[in-house]
Amino acid sequence: SPFEQADTPATLKGVDKVVDNEMIFDVGPDTSAKFAEILKKAGTIVWNGPVGVFEYDQFGAGTKALSEAIAESSAFSIAGGGDTLAAVDRYGIADKVSYISTGGGAFLEFLEGKKLPAVAILEERGQ
Repeated sequence: SPFEQADTPATLKGVDKVVDNEMIFDVGPDTSAKFAEILKKAGTIVWNGPVGVFEYDQFGAGTKALSEAIAESSAFSIAGGGDTLAAVDRYGIADKVSYISTGGGAFLEFLEGKKLPAVAILEERGQ
């Protein structure tokens, strides 16, 4: 763990104030608000990955805000990846996400347009 203790407090500061020996573990409220505004206008949302180390409450505000914005959006939403699914579960929004993918890396490869081995085999057998 990068923390000396699980209850290490978070310090809110602008990214321009972060010094060399510090680490960023979450987005701040201004960034969260900007993300929420963008998501309100979206027609489709693909969510793969939290924006903070949400497993620690003090670094989870950004991911919680993102999950709430997705839940409130009228867009078609897709959530994929293990950490993302853990966040969906933690913040109780599974019923507000249009589609939840458990495919992990294959989910991203499919979005990139890559051939998935299992799909390729099924396509070959179908011919």
